[in-house]
Amino acid sequence: MHVLVNNAAVAPRRREETPEGIELQFATNVLGYFWMITAFRKHLTDSAPARVVNVASYWAGGLDLADLEFRRRPYDNDAAYRQSKQADRMLTAAFAERLKDADVTVNARHPGDVVSTLSRDLGFGGHETPDQAALTPAWLATEAIGAMATGKYFEGQREVTCPFGADRDAVEALHRACEGYG
Repeated sequence: MHVLVNNAAVAPRRREETPEGIELQFATNVLGYFWMITAFRKHLTDSAPARVVNVASYWAGGLDLADLEFRRRPYDNDAAYRQSKQADRMLTAAFAERLKDADVTVNARHPGDVVSTLSRDLGFGGHETPDQAALTPAWLATEAIGAMATGKYFEGQREVTCPFGADRDAVEALHRACEGYG
């Protein structure tokens, strides 16, 4: 069994762009996940059963499909982070649907409030250790639940209802937008 864990995230305090001209937080937190799943898709399906675990967050919401990169809105790292984590949860639903017949599960999980540069940049500092944050992705990667559930969102070691994946039109619109970044 193979497992892909997408765990990259940044929350710069000011708007920054990649060398390709993509807003850094969207590029890292959303497109990075999209590109990794896309790049490893054949490997995952060929080695199935396989799993994808996307690190998302309970701190999610405010997605603006018309302004994914904060080109029209004033950049706010908290709003950009929340948007990116909503997008991660939505892409989890999108890829779960696309990979369900290939015996590849795709789930998202909240890592907890980890003491990290990211949490400090968001202004809350965190209180959990990296080891504590690793518990749920390791659980989804190795335990039976990770093979049985797909398209789900977890906090701690329990499934939590996620409204973001339920809007199929928005999920598909986001997936198409990400495809446009080639």
